[in-house]
Amino acid sequence: MRVDRRRVLLALVGVRTLLGILALPLAPALYREHFVVLVLLRPTKEVLLAGGFLIRHGHVSLLPVLVAAVPLALLGVWLVYAVGRAYADELQNTDAMPAWSRRLLPPDRVNAMCRVLDRRGRLVIVLGRVAAFPSSALAAGAGASDMPPRRFLPADALGALLSVAEVLLAGYFLGAAYKQAGPWVTAIGFLVLAGLLVLLGRRLQQEESST
Repeated sequence: MRVDRRRVLLALVGVRTLLGILALPLAPALYREHFVVLVLLRPTKEVLLAGGFLIRHGHVSLLPVLVAAVPLALLGVWLVYAVGRAYADELQNTDAMPAWSRRLLPPDRVNAMCRVLDRRGRLVIVLGRVAAFPSSALAAGAGASDMPPRRFLPADALGALLSVAEVLLAGYFLGAAYKQAGPWVTAIGFLVLAGLLVLLGRRLQQEESST
């Protein structure tokens, strides 16, 4: 029996998404004793920010967090990029995509990201990784717009590495603030960082909505 490669890619994206959702109720149990497992399930900014905090206080080591986070941060988004390339024609026609997959990759949003990428190129990919913005939408847009891998993959890899470093360092220094100046300074630092990421993400959303 012939395997439909496109449906396999789409199913893998679905599984990756479900694992991230599953991590939410498990997070309190995994946070202290099995933090690397939490990273494997959900290598997102908020989890890695907590990772930097835990690294500062000696509850987890840097190397296992990096080994868990970096490959998944790359491969998860690259998988969505591959889906965007495989379903480029269907993403131009909302009804051509399976109903459940339209929730994962809304064609309207993917097409809007295609237009943003046509205007801004690789800079948007890097900024999307650093900001509070869904990298999956950018990756699907890059794939659907037929951006070649030699352009997308290096830009996304740079953005992913910057993003991981950004949140781990932020969590580490917020941990230092907690130890030296108390929880209020830590909370203020977190709010400032979150605000900056959200502002950058909104800037990208404005680019998207203006296309």
